[in-house]
Amino acid sequence: MKRIVGIDYGKVRIGLALSDPSQIIASPLKAVIAKPSLKETATLLVQEISMYEPVEKIVLGLPLMMNGTESPSSKEVRELAKFLEGMTDKTIVLWDERLTTAQVERTLKEAKMRRKKRTQYIDAMAAAAILQNFLDSPCNK
Repeated sequence: MKRIVGIDYGKVRIGLALSDPSQIIASPLKAVIAKPSLKETATLLVQEISMYEPVEKIVLGLPLMMNGTESPSSKEVRELAKFLEGMTDKTIVLWDERLTTAQVERTLKEAKMRRKKRTQYIDAMAAAAILQNFLDSPCNK
């Protein structure tokens, strides 16, 4: 089977995660620094993803408000998704990412990880949480 990449988009850092070939477990990969434009950022992401072939899908976290409506960042993520669609043959899936970063932050705090150290891991771990939620979803079966 092919792998699935998870992306937690941020204006400064973007977390990346990767599934195992069986598409059961998501693992954090790394965080990359966002480029000045969405098109440049999409190009960077396509380059990063190409290192982990074969990949069949990209799951991109969609930041929604707690009531399920679009957030101000949702538009930006949708634009990024369009750039990615034009640059790759991978299926792009937008996935509700509500509370994933807060969940990861809480987990790292409970592990007594200091703030400076948390910032090194939080983006990739949030991407892994988004991807794991997708992998565990009945919609993915």
